[in-house]
Amino acid sequence: MDPARRLINWAVAAMLFMSIGLACAQGRGATAAQARSYILTAFMTQSAPAILSDRVRVGAELEQKLGLAPGADSAKVYEALVKLTDNKSLDVRRATPEELAGYGARPDLRTDLPVYTLLVDDQKLLLQYDLEANNVPFVGQLGVAPPRPATAAAPAPTPAPAPVIREVRHEPEPKRPAIVTLVWNTEQFDYKKANLTPAIRAKLDSDVVPKLKDFSDVRYLNISGHTDNIGSAAYNQQLSERRANAVRSYLVSHGAEASKIEIYGFGKTVPAKSCPGEGKGRERKECLAPNRRVQIEIQGTLKN
Repeated sequence: MDPARRLINWAVAAMLFMSIGLACAQGRGATAAQARSYILTAFMTQSAPAILSDRVRVGAELEQKLGLAPGADSAKVYEALVKLTDNKSLDVRRATPEELAGYGARPDLRTDLPVYTLLVDDQKLLLQYDLEANNVPFVGQLGVAPPRPATAAAPAPTPAPAPVIREVRHEPEPKRPAIVTLVWNTEQFDYKKANLTPAIRAKLDSDVVPKLKDFSDVRYLNISGHTDNIGSAAYNQQLSERRANAVRSYLVSHGAEASKIEIYGFGKTVPAKSCPGEGKGRERKECLAPNRRVQIEIQGTLKN
């Protein structure tokens, strides 16, 4: 990686983890949408090893692929993952139930944390994110069977003790309402514009506004603005915030509770699409169009 690119990457990584630090300082951890952005940025910049927990665990199938010793420290794991993802097309999304079922239960894979799929060209990595700690405690590879352990002679069976039968009665636990998280991306914004196009309004009216009425309680509603990479960082930062605020105003006018909404501007730091050798002018603008977007995340309790 050339020195100029490395310097840019370090700057982006610093911005990323300033956001993480601010979230931790405020005692609210990361949101599911932010976790996706943090993962993608950490591997696009190749300069954010702290995305991995100090005690990160690696699936046996990925450990073998990367040539890692069992229990390798997080710095070596990140270095190996960077080599695997270098110069590859990257994207991150929530792991599907089918992917999780196919991967199966693993001793270090917790069931209470969100799981993401990191798409690396035609490969899929599975990363679990701890929203409170703001890091990845587990990473594996989808679509690869774990290596078989070496066979050993079975120990001689020991006589089983006589069973002790006790009657234990448990009172049924009261059913708690489920907390759900919903995430949407708007249609793309016009180039250098922050106003809501008819397509964006239609997307909000059909997907987001009706869902607001389904919640009995909203814990938070996060709106994150994004831009393409044309123009300066300062200009795109302001533009991303204007786009997020435009969506905020629209949702408030349609019943969203203003006090529960938080605005984030990511500028051009978290692209949804990369365009290698993207050319100039109109061709470049069209290729980068998916990056001109706003992401909306709602977490709360649905009505019965």
